Amino acid sequence: MTRGDEVFGLDKRKALAGVAIAMLLAVGAVTLVGQVADFDEVLEALRRADKLWFPVCLVGLFCAYTGYVLGYREVARMHGGPSLPFWTVARIVGIGFGANVLGSAAGGLAVDFWALRRAGAATHDSARRVLGFNTLEWALLGTGACAAALAVLAGAGSGAPLAMTLSWIVVVPVCIVAAVWISSPRRRHRFAALEGPEPEAPGRSPKRWLVWVWAQARKGLADAIGGVLVVRHLVTHPRSHPAGILGFAVYWFGHLFTLYAALRAFGVDDVGLAPLVLAFATGYVATALPLPGGGSGGIEAALAFSLHAVGVSLAPALLAALVYRFFTFWLPIVPALVLVPSVKQLDSELANLRQAA
Repeated sequence: MTRGDEVFGLDKRKALAGVAIAMLLAVGAVTLVGQVADFDEVLEALRRADKLWFPVCLVGLFCAYTGYVLGYREVARMHGGPSLPFWTVARIVGIGFGANVLGSAAGGLAVDFWALRRAGAATHDSARRVLGFNTLEWALLGTGACAAALAVLAGAGSGAPLAMTLSWIVVVPVCIVAAVWISSPRRRHRFAALEGPEPEAPGRSPKRWLVWVWAQARKGLADAIGGVLVVRHLVTHPRSHPAGILGFAVYWFGHLFTLYAALRAFGVDDVGLAPLVLAFATGYVATALPLPGGGSGGIEAALAFSLHAVGVSLAPALLAALVYRFFTFWLPIVPALVLVPSVKQLDSELANLRQAA
């Protein structure tokens, strides 16, 4: 292992291709949404933009980074896991945030998994911790969106479509109830246990392939439920792991603040907190889809239309979505590029932590 790109499968040609695809998708989305919004209105909103708000977006990005680092460290070290220094985690997160668009074979979660493995955590334990803080991220976002939807229905803001509010009010509680049920002390062992030997290599036998696929799917499901168990422990023991939930709450605050600053830059100052949270969460759902180019284009369009649904004119909504994505998607590529050459040193640091444990 001599170079950083050997760890993550980073290829310069793939990285350039990934960036090019993401840019083309973004341009395509802007063109389509711009036609609906009227390009003259978009250009006028851009001309009248208050550019002093753009540097404020950096505050939100800093909060997002800091919150993710805090949450990552807490989940990593709970239950006797590896205790990683703040600066080490900051570099892991910095590389992970830019991994997808750079064309790496490892996305952000895979980088997190690699780091935990190198620091000494077992394979399935690492997978469960990574799935755990990813589940916690979405649980916090969903809970916030559900609360915002209830607030909108109660009169705190107006203009949000009923379908948008009811979707969050119905889906989130159902997911929470399902998570509580499957992670209960009576069921957790049955669903999350890793039982049975590792099946033999399937070779060319169809029967062995079926056995192997079933075993891998069973282990994947067990790890996913193990991630839910991680979240349950964090929620039921907040004093033992305060930085877990707080860190990812700060992470989402950073994203929301970045979007708020972007909206203010284009003169939007009449959107209440509840509708803003609801629109942000609805648009952000697009990131969960396996879209090419890191979701470039699709997420901008989804966020623009969700903002428009809560009363923001489409022209400033599109521009705000683009600015938000610049700070949370494109700008993180810079620290990732800076940090990738130091992966060999990071790899050695993580290995030393494993040996010292």
